[in-house]
Amino acid sequence: MSELAEAVLRAAGRISEVDTAYDAELLLSTLLGGVYQVLPPDRGPALDAFVETLREHLSTHDEPNATLVAAVLDGHPAPSPPWAAALGTVRATGGYAFGDRYGDQTSYVATFEYADPELGGPEHAIVVLADHNLGLARDLLVLAPAAPVLQQLRDSALTDPDGMTWLAEVPLSTVRTAANAYLRATDTASEPPATESLPANRSLALARLALLPEAAEQPEPDAGAAGRELMGEFLASPEASLSGLSGLGGPRGESVNYCLGLIVDFATGRGGDPLRWSPQSVVTFLTEWVHQRAVLDNVDAATLPGTLGAWVVWAGRRLDLPDHAVQGTFAQVNAERDEFARLYATGERRSPAAEAMARLVAEGVDLTDDDAVDAWLRTYNAEHG
Repeated sequence: MSELAEAVLRAAGRISEVDTAYDAELLLSTLLGGVYQVLPPDRGPALDAFVETLREHLSTHDEPNATLVAAVLDGHPAPSPPWAAALGTVRATGGYAFGDRYGDQTSYVATFEYADPELGGPEHAIVVLADHNLGLARDLLVLAPAAPVLQQLRDSALTDPDGMTWLAEVPLSTVRTAANAYLRATDTASEPPATESLPANRSLALARLALLPEAAEQPEPDAGAAGRELMGEFLASPEASLSGLSGLGGPRGESVNYCLGLIVDFATGRGGDPLRWSPQSVVTFLTEWVHQRAVLDNVDAATLPGTLGAWVVWAGRRLDLPDHAVQGTFAQVNAERDEFARLYATGERRSPAAEAMARLVAEGVDLTDDDAVDAWLRTYNAEHG
């Protein structure tokens, strides 16, 4: 790690020659992003550990460059060059959220300014693009000046002919909570998103997000109760009745409820809204997520696509989405039926955990017998090491 810290210090050798504190912070963030890219999951804590090593390494150097890099790293003003006096003088000026009514993505935006723009640099925006289907940050941008960025977002929302795009001013604490959550999820992804901007801007973005107020602690909502309430409302709806999903008992009724639980869990587990479905979320759910997270039997496999189709029509009506948007999502459910059935039959996208559970159920192990389950799992793990 000390050799890597020395490499970062050498790469920052001309940091004193940049024009503003903003440029210096971007330069150092980009260098730390190069380290982030090569780290294995969990990258966040690993990079934090490297930053501590870098701090220690810088403290052993007396030359001005090391002192300046340390000041930029920690956001502390330094005596020279002139722009270094602006370090640590940034303040937040606004928080926003921009997204689509499908609920696929939300961009969380915070704007910032330096006390002295001539030394510090321009007002700038941190934009964290959260992908609710993937459950992580797809991109991370630092854009300056901020005003044209916000105007572009406003224009996009105002000129969307279908009204499917929205922009809202939100509390800064909301931006901090949401953006940090999606960036944290990205740290643990098996591969970081294929974009240079996310790792390059991550360190600067986190430093800015840390300036925002924390949200007041709220009691955790009972997601299970809320999901069950939605499921009950759906089963009482015309869409459920017309699809033959209402008032069922026995294995078929149990399967409908199980499938509805999966539908709700998919959205809420990714920070989304169970009512917001799009063609892309349908693809992700039917061809990836459900095979990796759930154990289905033949009845469930036959029930799930039809249940999802009725749900997306009902949910679209609840959200007052345009007819073409609802029909497009419903059509995608039908388009994915064959691929869903194929993946269910082959099991090729089952995660190891889902595969083990499927085998456990198939072999008739009593799931209420903890000793029997533990014994089976020990044998299974030994065989599949």
